[in-house]
This record gives sequence, C-alpha cells and structure tokens, in this order.
Amino acid sequence: MRERETGADEGLGVTRSWFETWNRGDLDAFIALYAVDAEMTPPAAWVETGTLTGQAAIRQFFEGLKQAWEGEDTAVLRELFRAGDEVVSRMDWQVRGRTSGIDTHLPVTNSNTMVNGKIVRQRHYLDHSEALAALGLAGAQPSK
Repeated sequence: MRERETGADEGLGVTRSWFETWNRGDLDAFIALYAVDAEMTPPAAWVETGTLTGQAAIRQFFEGLKQAWEGEDTAVLRELFRAGDEVVSRMDWQVRGRTSGIDTHLPVTNSNTMVNGKIVRQRHYLDHSEALAALGLAGAQPSK
C-alpha cells in the first residue's frame, strides 16, 4: 500500500480503520466510523445510486452488499492520501457473487470528509480519473 503522507493524521487513521473493520466483518465498528448524520454516495454506475443519509441507511446499504457476496469479500487498500480536506483511498475490492459464484475484482476510489474523527461525507468512484476530477485533481497523474 502506498501512503503519500507521513505522520499522525486522524483522517488517514479512520480510513485505515474503515478497511480493517470491513475486512474482519465487524459491521458495528465499521458503521461507528461514520457520523450519525453522515452522507454516503455509491458509484454512479450502481443500481443503488443516490446519496444515503444517516448511519442506519448506510448500514442497510453495506449489509445488502455483504448479503450479495459469499466467501471472499476483501477491500485491499492500495493507496491513501490527502487531497485538501479530503482523505482519498484507492482499493481493489475482491468479492465472489453469492448467486453466480463469479470472482470479481473492482477498482474503487473513495473520498472521505472527516469531522471530529468521523466520516461525515463519503463518495465512491469506479473510475479513478473521475474521482481525481471531482476532487479538483484532474491534471494529477495516477499513482502506480
């Protein structure tokens, strides 16, 4: 995993915890990383589009994802950095469909806005270039 900023940074730590709690299946700890009134926007290409508000709605969304997969469901953190006030994570999400049994590897870029150690806004992108553009980093070169 490549991390572009060194030193203690609460937002980077919360984002690392997001991956750790998801991968160990601790949905209670995972949802506790969000503010009570947090907003989360899934990738625009997904059927479940639109911004979700509040821990209960966000939990329901992620519970639905967990129910869609069986076996492997791992979010592998590849890159973590700050872009202004945002904490950006780039990951490979490795999952197996419950019905199809098909293994899938999805590249996802997330941006998190943090307040008082909680995620208050989170956006997910399936296209890293789209995420960079949304963050005002359109001219930035993707990391390798």
